[in-house]
Amino acid sequence: MAIKFCLEKTWHKFIAFGIIGVVAFVVDWAIFNAVYALSAIFLLSISIAWVISMGFNFIINRNYTFNARGHEHHHVGKQLFKWLTMHTIAFLARAGLGKAVLFLLGPGILNANIAFFSGLVVSIPITFFGSLFWAFKKKSA
Repeated sequence: MAIKFCLEKTWHKFIAFGIIGVVAFVVDWAIFNAVYALSAIFLLSISIAWVISMGFNFIINRNYTFNARGHEHHHVGKQLFKWLTMHTIAFLARAGLGKAVLFLLGPGILNANIAFFSGLVVSIPITFFGSLFWAFKKKSA
């Protein structure tokens, strides 16, 4: 019974994480394309988009998805440090894979978008499980 409840809570968090992620993704993708259209520099574009969408993600996921606010053991400084560490690891994996895909495909806005999406494949699981089991993990009572 406890395992079923835990899985249901995790599933609900994953759905909320996904919905918030879609909104953050639209922001991320729009900024990426705007910067890439102006600069044609993949790493610059993905970096600027990541910084902006990451701020949105932290605030919404901390306060809604993982309900990690208002408690003594949910210190925002520690959470932010963990969040930034986890997202930096995810970003490096995402940017690395994206840059490799772009190298294989060649330049161009379509190929840059394919590279952008390729990187999401590695970053989404890192950020979800990192948030759930580390950054916003609640201490056992």
